[in-house]
Amino acid sequence: MIRLGKLLVYFETSPAVSLLQSRNAPFVIGFLDQQFKQSGQIVIPHSDLISALVLFLDELKETHPDRMTAKPDAYLADWCDPEKRWLQRFLEADREEPVYQLTTHTEEVLLFVDRAINLDLGFVGTESRLKLVIETLSDLVVGSSDDPETRLIHLRKERDRIVREIEQIEQDGQISKYQPAQIRERFATAVSLLRQLQGDFRAVEDSFREITSQVQKREQEGLERRGAILEFALDSEDLLKQEDQGVSFYEFVKLILSPSQTERLEKVIQEVRCIPELYSLHEGLETVRNMITLLQNEAEKVMRTNQRLSATLRRLLDARAFADRRRIAQLLQEIQSLAITYEGNSRDQAPGVSFDFALDIDSPFRRSFWVEPPQFETIDLTNFLPSSEERREVFHEFASLQHLDWRRMRDCIRHLLATEHSATLGQLLAVHPISAGVVEVIGYLQLANEDGHLIDPTEDEVIHVAAASPLDRSYQVTVPRITFLPSRSRRRAK
Repeated sequence: MIRLGKLLVYFETSPAVSLLQSRNAPFVIGFLDQQFKQSGQIVIPHSDLISALVLFLDELKETHPDRMTAKPDAYLADWCDPEKRWLQRFLEADREEPVYQLTTHTEEVLLFVDRAINLDLGFVGTESRLKLVIETLSDLVVGSSDDPETRLIHLRKERDRIVREIEQIEQDGQISKYQPAQIRERFATAVSLLRQLQGDFRAVEDSFREITSQVQKREQEGLERRGAILEFALDSEDLLKQEDQGVSFYEFVKLILSPSQTERLEKVIQEVRCIPELYSLHEGLETVRNMITLLQNEAEKVMRTNQRLSATLRRLLDARAFADRRRIAQLLQEIQSLAITYEGNSRDQAPGVSFDFALDIDSPFRRSFWVEPPQFETIDLTNFLPSSEERREVFHEFASLQHLDWRRMRDCIRHLLATEHSATLGQLLAVHPISAGVVEVIGYLQLANEDGHLIDPTEDEVIHVAAASPLDRSYQVTVPRITFLPSRSRRRAK
């Protein structure tokens, strides 16, 4: 009966259950999965999400005209409602508009639906999961024992198994290979675990956000001493780091940001994508291909949430800022007291607020000097008839233009700066080689200028651009010395 009571409470209060039971559940789940999971985005700005929802609703009118007929803004507000908690809406420091993120409850729903229908994989990997359970339990037995003899027995068994396999291969040259079904099954298990891992980040991030919210709430109330608030925050953070969830997360961060481990993982991913039996599993391969960038972005976002807690604590330790907040809290209490006092009085003496405005002074020297508008040469092309050879050359020039993936290029910069304090353009291209030719070098110049990285025009750097094919030629490009810096160093430099 105890479990029945827990089930009743869960089904009555869980946002995940309310999403699955909602009338428009297939459409809401499909839209959120498409925008967040299939696109690989963690947060989406309001303008982008509202535009995507408008297009989604327009397409839905043609196929299901009686479903989801409200306005897009109403749906986003409804999904972010505290009673539903399907989406989370908040402001980020570097954005001028709100952004949206999936909540832990919606992550659970997407994971449940993905497991139920096994999208793109087509089966449940029972054999690989059983072997994974057996290997995990065996590793647990060995890893939890402090008996040296137990560890030696395990290592000797592994050594004997490896020696036997080497001798067999050297003897007859035959190796035992997985069957196609076994390959797909193990790949399905890996993709399933990866998708589950993406949802686990929300729980860690929610824990940091809850601590930050509690600190800010106590700070705004102004009823506690700074020491008491600081003690609460540090104790809560230490407790989170000591819990299994926190310990596992910080070990994950060390792993995913380790250059050697990342390089090893990239090599494994490239080899996995070359397995012929997996060519038909497009969505799973795409998930694996982007896993390093996606996991690093997820970890970075959780760490930014933790950094907001640190920033809140730094403000708390600032004596002057704390005195200002204490004064604001006192003024708010006085305003509440006055409101209660005036509540029963006559309205003839209505309270009011007077403002003392200062005179705005603007210097005319702030205006820029008049500059003559540029003069452009007028060319008459009415009677211009290019030859077929000129047309063909221009066409080939347009066809050879490469599309630059700005998001991938920024991810390459972010990936390198996760392990380095700074990096030059040459160091970046040594880790992430050029794929679009000379135009990609120009693209990195533009990103360095737009994102506030260091560009030193007094020093040059020679970049070697290798030929993409035997028919092309290689180039050496001389550019100003670019030093890519982390965001914190860029703000300090400004």
